[in-house]
Amino acid sequence: MCCLGVQVMYAQQSQVYKPTVSRVLFLLDVSGSMKEDWNGRKKFDVAKELLYKLIDSVEKKNPNVQFGVRAFGYQSPRADRNCKDSKLLVPFAKNNAANIQLALQKISPQGMTPIAYSLLQAPADFPADSKSLNSIIIITDGNENCDGNPCSSSQQLIEKRITVRPFIVGLSVGEKNAEKFKCIGTFLDTQTDSAFYNTVGVIIKQTLNTTTTQINLLDANAQPTVTNIPFTLYDHASRKMLYNFIHTLNEKGNPDTLYLDPVGVYDIELHTIPAIRKENVELTAGKHNIIAVDVPLAPFSLSCLQANYSNNDAQLVMRSPAQKMLNVQDLNTTENYLKGDFRLQLLTTPPVTSDTSLQAFADNTWMVSHYGTLSIMSERSCLASIYAGKKMVERVEWKGKTMNRKLQPGKYRIVYKPTDSYESETTRTRTFEIIEGQNTVLNLQEP
Repeated sequence: MCCLGVQVMYAQQSQVYKPTVSRVLFLLDVSGSMKEDWNGRKKFDVAKELLYKLIDSVEKKNPNVQFGVRAFGYQSPRADRNCKDSKLLVPFAKNNAANIQLALQKISPQGMTPIAYSLLQAPADFPADSKSLNSIIIITDGNENCDGNPCSSSQQLIEKRITVRPFIVGLSVGEKNAEKFKCIGTFLDTQTDSAFYNTVGVIIKQTLNTTTTQINLLDANAQPTVTNIPFTLYDHASRKMLYNFIHTLNEKGNPDTLYLDPVGVYDIELHTIPAIRKENVELTAGKHNIIAVDVPLAPFSLSCLQANYSNNDAQLVMRSPAQKMLNVQDLNTTENYLKGDFRLQLLTTPPVTSDTSLQAFADNTWMVSHYGTLSIMSERSCLASIYAGKKMVERVEWKGKTMNRKLQPGKYRIVYKPTDSYESETTRTRTFEIIEGQNTVLNLQEP
């Protein structure tokens, strides 16, 4: 005897996103306007001094964070209009505060403000590392003046899952320019040294915090009671599948907490009937994110009062109003659907169809009629067609003796002829009626 074995492969999915290192890249404005006075000191002098203090302080407390600096606007005078004046000044490394301090002391403001170009160059500044969380903090005192599109550049970083959406810290930027930064990421304007120091410190702390997410599946009363729904998370830009989960309520009855990569934009697909899709879901790094999705479930029961009507005797095809098949449901079961309109087709002989509107928190039950049995008796083999009205519902062939068929209650006719006859005129027709739960015997005499 030969046994054939089938090997089942198991793929483990990491349920917790935990980066091994956090990298923060400062995009530092060193354009000509950073020479201007700000509360009695030059803006650039304030920025470089406070950055060093912040970075040094954070590195001493957190060995898993690395800082880097890309500076723009310091290599060419403004008169040259060099809109590619952007360079990775200090690459990422551990304990980088002293290197950053030294590098900033060697440069001075003079050029343009190519923010969009700098954002596009930033991806190459981060080492290729799937276990890192990448963040960008832009420090500037003015608006893009190189005709670039910072909004588009920022969006590309998100779509490519390179960094979380940038933070922009303004040094007295003003309301007019502040509006232009909101499409890039979170904009925070500062008016004093202490405000700048505290703001950048809060941003760094937030980016280093664990990002958590809970998905609230709301019932028809807008309460997060729905659970046990399988769902998939996709990358919005590439449509690549990233995570699969089954929604769960924790021991306190609250939606369970997930640990997801905060980088990028997600699409969520709930595998309900029909499916629900929520797109363009963006997480806020370092915070607890709550995502709410309306899932107004309407349980539907398919039942028959007759105990001897088994699940194999009939199945239901649930379709959308546009005839798209959504699900196949067994008899004597209950399935959850979304509330709304459906077309039901019971796969009996003949099929039974019905349109229905399922409601949440309602008794959505379809009581199916019990079938009747047709017993055909004949001494000769026959070919036959069974009709309900003008519609043929079944074709049968038997080789004599008795044949049993399950039919829905109603009036029928059978058109038949012996298999060994080569003359159409031997065709005969008989009418009969099927009664629910009863057996109808049809004795076919030879023509």
